Amino acid sequence: MAIKVNKNLVDTSMYKYKCQYSMTPEFVVVHNTANDASASNEISYMRRNTNYTSFHYAIDDSSVWQGIEENRNSWNAGDGIKGKGNRKGIAIEICYSKSGGTKFDNAEILASKFIAEILERKGWGIEKVTKHQDYSGKYCPHRTLDRGWDRFLNLVKVEMSNWKDGFTKEEMKLYAIAEAYLYEMDTNKKIKTYNKGQDIGISYVGDDWYMTAYSYDKNIKNGFKVSEWYDGKDICEEEVKALGLELEAQKTQIKILEQQKEELIEINEQLNKYKDYFDKLSVLIETKI
Repeated sequence: MAIKVNKNLVDTSMYKYKCQYSMTPEFVVVHNTANDASASNEISYMRRNTNYTSFHYAIDDSSVWQGIEENRNSWNAGDGIKGKGNRKGIAIEICYSKSGGTKFDNAEILASKFIAEILERKGWGIEKVTKHQDYSGKYCPHRTLDRGWDRFLNLVKVEMSNWKDGFTKEEMKLYAIAEAYLYEMDTNKKIKTYNKGQDIGISYVGDDWYMTAYSYDKNIKNGFKVSEWYDGKDICEEEVKALGLELEAQKTQIKILEQQKEELIEINEQLNKYKDYFDKLSVLIETKI
């Protein structure tokens, strides 16, 4: 079901300030608002002032608002009157980035869903999602960048209908090296915990996620994070066997050491007996002398 878009469009009398040129969009430009206003308030303020600053959409934690039609440009990217960001990009502002928190988290998630809809409507790939920083060097979208641009792109990817194209079939038998977590891939919410040593069957492998055959086949966006398994820490079946053999060898060594300990205790007891004998003998000799 398509996301509802609320419209509060710039009046044609304000085009000279906000969207002077017609446009055939070629990509999306992502921004953070750097304040804590709602999407409706962002659009209302943008459309009524005479600043040469504008954007197509504002998105908060529960709604999408549009202020400029996609066939008009906006002054969003700071790259000049002929700049690609200003003349070819669909500008999207993500709200509540000043304070962050849950409201911003949810605004980012809704923005990722809406951007995925734009990509599919336009027939674009993920490479068409760009950021303000790409055009003017400004550190924007600031909070999204702080949290990781690739992380945000991944949020968009998993919302696209072809999101599974990024996975390859690769049967793997992995074991939890500590507690392992199954996540909802689009929200990063932990939904299940696997104990250390527990087998989790992995059938599909992507750049950032592992998936079981069940999740993949049922089109369920649940997965294990690759980052929690790699860095040389994943344990495959052969490694588990090797660790088992090593453990048995360690147990044998412990038994040997325990036996040696008992022998040393026995030797120590014998030495104590000899010490008592020599002490008594020394006393006897001293008495006779």
